[in-house]
Amino acid sequence: MKKEITLKDIAGYSTERTVWQMILNLSAHGLIDKISNITPHAVAIVGNDFLLKEISLIETDSNRAFAAPETFNKNTESNSEASAIWTLGALAFYVITSTNVFEGKGGETQTELTEIPRISSVYASSDLSTLIQRCLCFSPQKRPTIKEIRQKAEAALNKYVEPRKRLVSHTGKSYAASLVKFWPEEMIPLLLICLLLLSSISLPAQSLQGVDKTVIPNEMASLVLRCIDLRSSQNAGKVSRAMDRDMNWTMMDELPVDKAGECTTKDAVDMFGLNDMGFGILKRHGGVTNSGGRFRDGRDPRYKYSFIEITVKQSKSVRYSISGREGEQLFAVVPYDKNAKFEVMIRKDGKDIKGSVIDGVSYIRLRQGIKKSDTFTLTLSNHTGKNMAFALINYNSRNNE
Repeated sequence: MKKEITLKDIAGYSTERTVWQMILNLSAHGLIDKISNITPHAVAIVGNDFLLKEISLIETDSNRAFAAPETFNKNTESNSEASAIWTLGALAFYVITSTNVFEGKGGETQTELTEIPRISSVYASSDLSTLIQRCLCFSPQKRPTIKEIRQKAEAALNKYVEPRKRLVSHTGKSYAASLVKFWPEEMIPLLLICLLLLSSISLPAQSLQGVDKTVIPNEMASLVLRCIDLRSSQNAGKVSRAMDRDMNWTMMDELPVDKAGECTTKDAVDMFGLNDMGFGILKRHGGVTNSGGRFRDGRDPRYKYSFIEITVKQSKSVRYSISGREGEQLFAVVPYDKNAKFEVMIRKDGKDIKGSVIDGVSYIRLRQGIKKSDTFTLTLSNHTGKNMAFALINYNSRNNE
């Protein structure tokens, strides 16, 4: 018997057009009043259509993550059209990012002051991201109407929508039958890495605190190139598949938020979408979560490579206290804008080590043996004149090399 496909199966792999089609199907007359609080398991995919399974067949897993805030208030109507619209927004958020909004708590802890996360431009157009945000408003009166939702979905489907992520299987598609397609999409990054490592032109050692191309590990070079690729949303599918196959990394999620320098969801900033991508991949591979719902972390002894995406306000700096590393350390900082003006500094034992920007990427190397008990401070200053996203990548040798 053929396996039934549901929203659960395509989360994180969907194109934007797929999400618009889901929104259009589920907002149909006579169906919208049935979707309040449902989960991704309840929506079956048949051909190009999204259908609500029979109530008797719907799995009884927790629906908390997809329940509107009024659902948790016994004094309000929880099966209204507005509640269904909130659920529709939560389903769309999940299908795009493969993560639950509000860390799986749904609307239970949401208030009028709760910031609604905005989906990165890597994954969704401004029209789709804005519509989902409005669907997830705390106040039912501020949510869009079904008529408006259907109009926007129909308009989006009637024009070309650039796919932000491609629909692929969990194991990746087979390239054996199409070497022509395989070469440009998957071999170019490998070719660039080979050229990077084999080039006879070396970077000046003093410019990178003792780092030249021959000592940049293959995996770090690969991660840097993937971040550069993510400057274009068209490469998101390619990078996601490459990251999915490469499990030598983890998220650097132990870094505390710098409230003074980091952007909030209210600040306009273009992003790589690296955190959402990494989080989704780790979740599919059974990563270990901490209490915040994210994956840890750069201190994990199973991994030498870790990364995180940071957004820094214009003319601001962020500072992070880093510990738990061992052995030689190499950091790379990749800005979203290749022409960004920024500065990276590490302070260790009262001494400052300044990174040098080579081809738009800043590298800093700590050659002396770092102990797990050591702590050093990394400062990243944004001089670009606008809010900027940066990918921070760490190679942690752990004294194994």
